[in-house]
Amino acid sequence: MNAKDKSREATKRAFAAALADELAAGRSPTVEGVAARAGANKALVYRYFGGLPGLIAAYAAGESFMPSAAELLELAGSPGGKSARDRFAACAAATVSALARRPATVQVLLRLPTFDAETLAALREGRARGIAQIREAFGDPDPGLGFDADVAFGLLISGACQMLAAGRSTWLGGELSPEELAAQLGRTIRGMLGAS
Repeated sequence: MNAKDKSREATKRAFAAALADELAAGRSPTVEGVAARAGANKALVYRYFGGLPGLIAAYAAGESFMPSAAELLELAGSPGGKSARDRFAACAAATVSALARRPATVQVLLRLPTFDAETLAALREGRARGIAQIREAFGDPDPGLGFDADVAFGLLISGACQMLAAGRSTWLGGELSPEELAAQLGRTIRGMLGAS
């Protein structure tokens, strides 16, 4: 890779990092805001990504957008040998904790209705990668669960994003840390699934 290619790749990474910072700060990103944060010319966002939707699509296509199997297993402990329901509950708790580490991902997922078809396609690819990582970490869904695990996972992510974005406010008016939120959701899911 020559110096020009290295510079272009560094600038692209700077734009992705700036986008993540803008989203994590709760700002609605703009090309101008991202470029200013990245310390680069805003015209490069259009040249490299075709605009803000392309930058968001590139960010969603990145490896760190959704958690890896290794991260999920680290957060869940050792789910091997547990029942399908307990593995699903452990997966849910680990996913919430992993999303709490990714405030920009949460903000992107919360904005799904606002994206164009191309950006949504990139987000679907990112989500499919995330589901593949979950299956690698926790195994394929067991038909004995009695529900569609992919649909349940989608609902879990949606609900977790809403809760995390709301500052983890609880109905009691307090705040929960991401770890407490994940543990509480895990207990709730096990209870809803009839597991002990």
